[in-house]
Amino acid sequence: MGEPRPRLIALGMARYWRAPDGLRLDTAPFVMTLSHATGAEPLVLGKPSCDFFLAALEMLEVGAEEAVMIGDDIVGDVDGAQKAGLQGILVRTGKFQPNDLNGEIEPDAVLESAADLPDWFSCSESR
Repeated sequence: MGEPRPRLIALGMARYWRAPDGLRLDTAPFVMTLSHATGAEPLVLGKPSCDFFLAALEMLEVGAEEAVMIGDDIVGDVDGAQKAGLQGILVRTGKFQPNDLNGEIEPDAVLESAADLPDWFSCSESR
């Protein structure tokens, strides 16, 4: 609480992850608790930070319009990617929950699994 305030750095802001016995809290709830307690805004270095996705694009030497993010997290994967200008594809595996499709975030596509990607790519190329 003293000045200068220390930096609050988070490696990501995922809300939960799927363990073999069910969902468990990930980093975001703990980071937000520390943020609330200290008044410090977290610097997020991983998903869903735009800087994270832009760094990946730079490393791959491609533009956002040439890249697609495929993931099971509607916020960290899909929304984060879309805010950085990429397409975001949601797969119904991993930590996907059916109510992920009832919110404000609209994936560019929803696939049963990553195994459906070849068909999705061939259909998207013909559009």
